[in-house]
Amino acid sequence: MFPEDLIAGLKNVHAYAVTPFKTGNLLSLDLDGLAGNLEFLIKSGVKVINIGGGTGEINALTDDELLSLAETALQVAGDRALIVPSLRGNLKSACDLAPKMEKLGARIVLAMPPYIRHAVPENPDGIVEYFRIVAESSDLPLLPYNTQAWPAEFFERLAEIKQIIGIKDPCQSPHGLFIAIRRLGSRFVWIGNKRHQAGVLQLRFQAGIEGFTAGLINFVPEFELELFRAVTSGDIGKTIKLQEQLAPLEHLRDVHGDAALPKAGLDLRGLTGGSVRAPRVNVSKEGRQALSAELKKLRLDD
Repeated sequence: MFPEDLIAGLKNVHAYAVTPFKTGNLLSLDLDGLAGNLEFLIKSGVKVINIGGGTGEINALTDDELLSLAETALQVAGDRALIVPSLRGNLKSACDLAPKMEKLGARIVLAMPPYIRHAVPENPDGIVEYFRIVAESSDLPLLPYNTQAWPAEFFERLAEIKQIIGIKDPCQSPHGLFIAIRRLGSRFVWIGNKRHQAGVLQLRFQAGIEGFTAGLINFVPEFELELFRAVTSGDIGKTIKLQEQLAPLEHLRDVHGDAALPKAGLDLRGLTGGSVRAPRVNVSKEGRQALSAELKKLRLDD
């Protein structure tokens, strides 16, 4: 049902781009800054870029802003990278945005789940119905984002919705995800994530994930791309070493936030980071100093 090049293209590193705002005016997007950041990622070799996701501060963005971000990203990338715009976890918003994203030229969208207190509901029928209705709003393949530790049985129900091409899973319930992968196999493209402190990425690939998401890639793309090459080639030693090198950055992101830390990193590398929108908080002076020190260790302080 899905184009083979799209399926193959998703089995990669998924960069989650930040959303730059204009200096002195947090209520306006800096689309020129976004374009420059995307050029940096693409020229570094990044092939899949999510726009307006969690790292992109989706909950602080309007529908019109999500469209503007997608339009800019699609124009900048052309056929050089796969752009994955985001739909918020609101049924009306998602159904309004999906056909507009399709008209802009998007090939796929990330579908955030409806907000149900970030827990597994006793009756999942509502979430299944949510994705079924969103799927009917356009012809775009959907990549749902699991934030609710879905059990394997729920993945099987999602597999009945033909437009769902894959799952973006944070691996909070790795055993349940492994069971789902064993049951459904190639029905989905399985995109996981990693926590560099623990050095678990190689284990998650052994469990069956085929790509991973990355926020640090905004300012250290060379390391995240090398990590993907190492883990997919079976070089476990190098995979572990790279995760150990990136672990301090992961720790700083945990402390300062998934959007604020990458923005500070972009600033330090001469790109466009800037401020986050409230209620997020910018990286402190001490945090920036710690981040600068880590970049020097990686020889990325120019």
